[in-house]
Amino acid sequence: MSAPRRKIPAGGKGFSPSIETLRGVAVLLLVAYHVIGSSPTSGLMVGYPHPLRIFADAMADVRMPLFACIAGYVYGLRPLTLVGYPTFVAGKFRRLVIPGGIACTLFAILSMIAGKDTAPAPAEFWTIYVYPYAHYWFLQAILVIFALFGLFDAATGRRGHLVAFVLALGVFLVTPPLKPDYNILSMNAVVYLLPFFLVGLILQREQGRVVAWWPLIMAASLLCVLATGWVALNHYSANGVLETDRRDLTSLAMGLGICTLAILALPRITALEWIGPYSLTIYLYHVFATALMYEILVACGAVALLPLFAIGLVVGIAVPVALHRIAARWALSRRYILGIGSGRKAER
Repeated sequence: MSAPRRKIPAGGKGFSPSIETLRGVAVLLLVAYHVIGSSPTSGLMVGYPHPLRIFADAMADVRMPLFACIAGYVYGLRPLTLVGYPTFVAGKFRRLVIPGGIACTLFAILSMIAGKDTAPAPAEFWTIYVYPYAHYWFLQAILVIFALFGLFDAATGRRGHLVAFVLALGVFLVTPPLKPDYNILSMNAVVYLLPFFLVGLILQREQGRVVAWWPLIMAASLLCVLATGWVALNHYSANGVLETDRRDLTSLAMGLGICTLAILALPRITALEWIGPYSLTIYLYHVFATALMYEILVACGAVALLPLFAIGLVVGIAVPVALHRIAARWALSRRYILGIGSGRKAER
């Protein structure tokens, strides 16, 4: 059940979006995508014109941009200084790199054992930590954003975010993607995600201006979504598939519009809010649960797509949540599986 919609207060007092609800939405979209499959040859193996394939590809401009936008908004809640920068980076390393590295390693090893397409060659196993690998590319990209923009932000006294946003838009639109051999630490994804990270940060830091211009911002964001949605529909009508290029103006406008609307207008949804605190663990481990579930159900003769999708969505969330709650009981597992220091209270 949804709580009453939060109103934007008058007088420049700001607003308070439900970050946990936003995380819940982002997690659901991500798990649904991997249950359906990134292509007609993976997951449930559905292609066009099946509604699940259309849904999975239609959400491409929302899934990871929303995660990046949330990260930017949360980053803005804790002002960063040059003195605190080393502690900030160390905290991100502990929170993201350690649990992410462990999950990524396990995924690669299991892929090799099972003979999956995601299995790295033994001699190139090291590449999973340096280049984009499976869905773990997001961790590399967001860590680079935290490290590089965090330093810039602290050095400019937290006054350069608007300039950085304009520059990020330009780089997004005019620079060609790096070739695979040069795409170290998912730098292509850094360019892709940075505008969405920065729009989240701007919405947090410029709340007075956002409130003052709220009707215009909402109208412009809605217009972006409607216009780019119309472009996507025309492309689908003409080609029978949705556009796959994520580095174009259409994708940028769609992502920024939806992220802005989500921050400013999404109400608190208690049914989703409980997922938020588990979002990192679900991100890291949902593919283990969904892949195993799919193999078991298919072996048992289950072939109906919608039940498989529903079960996969539930399992992809429930299993990592259970893992999180178990790991939270001991200091060692909190540190290495959840990325929570032993001196901190265990997160849900």
